Amino acid sequence: MKTGRIFNIQKCSIRDGRGMRTSVFFKGCGLHCLWCANPEGISFEPEITLNPQNCIACNGCMRNCPTGASRLDENGVPVYQRDQCTSCGRCADLCPTEARKLNGQDYTVEQLFKRIYQDRFYFQHSGGGVTFTGGEALMQPEFLLAISKKCREYGVNVAIETCGCGDYEKFAPCLDYIDFIYFDLKHMDSEQHQKWTGQRNERILENLRRISQHGNEIIVRTPVIPGINDSEENIRETARFILPLAAVQKYELLAYHKLGVNKYKLLGKPYLLEEIQEPTAEHMFHLVDVANEVLAPAGKKCFYNLNNDYDE
Repeated sequence: MKTGRIFNIQKCSIRDGRGMRTSVFFKGCGLHCLWCANPEGISFEPEITLNPQNCIACNGCMRNCPTGASRLDENGVPVYQRDQCTSCGRCADLCPTEARKLNGQDYTVEQLFKRIYQDRFYFQHSGGGVTFTGGEALMQPEFLLAISKKCREYGVNVAIETCGCGDYEKFAPCLDYIDFIYFDLKHMDSEQHQKWTGQRNERILENLRRISQHGNEIIVRTPVIPGINDSEENIRETARFILPLAAVQKYELLAYHKLGVNKYKLLGKPYLLEEIQEPTAEHMFHLVDVANEVLAPAGKKCFYNLNNDYDE
């Protein structure tokens, strides 16, 4: 029985593709982008997040922890020792206030599809569907194939959000069951790409070329991070790369934000880009103009939406 590791299921999403969608977050990613808004999705292993503000010191976590990772400090307040935690999830299951949460649970295809298909009426009335995101869905290709097939069987539109970091030969069979793809290109300079994401970009670029030959509708996106990839040169080079790709008609710029910063604290991890500020709307629209100097003559379009809504 195929299982997939999922860390979140978000219903009624309006920013992950056409119509109203259910977004399913796959756990595990081949990149480690320093600005990642979903750091709980980077590691494939289950992880515990701890929100001390929600803790009511009921001590249920301490009494039921098999490794002693939870203890009381001198003031009688529970303390979480991550180096002793095995992420078994008992504390999260027992926590009455969700101060502790287990990120990463295994689903069978039937279990996950049942959650998705609960929203079929929203899909039908809005033209929506399911979006597999992450983390990185391509890192679990067998499960992605199985759940995408199931969705296609029942008429559920399937989209994926991907950074393109995966083995093409393993995930290629999934493309027959995917209706739409958001494909992120972080940086065109491979050394800079490795510096900020942990991986070079050659395989990612080749994957985009090969996927585009399959015929799936694709929107390429770049998260614009000031001082990292927001130069005119990088945006122009990205536009030049996608120019000959027939399946890519649109290029979206996404403004860097800090909405995920608190997640690093909940995971007990440092956020290394604290000093970076969000780009101005003026700068974003200027980069759109730079990209469209390349794309517009070929009938393609770069766009930026302040609310990150889907562009028709």
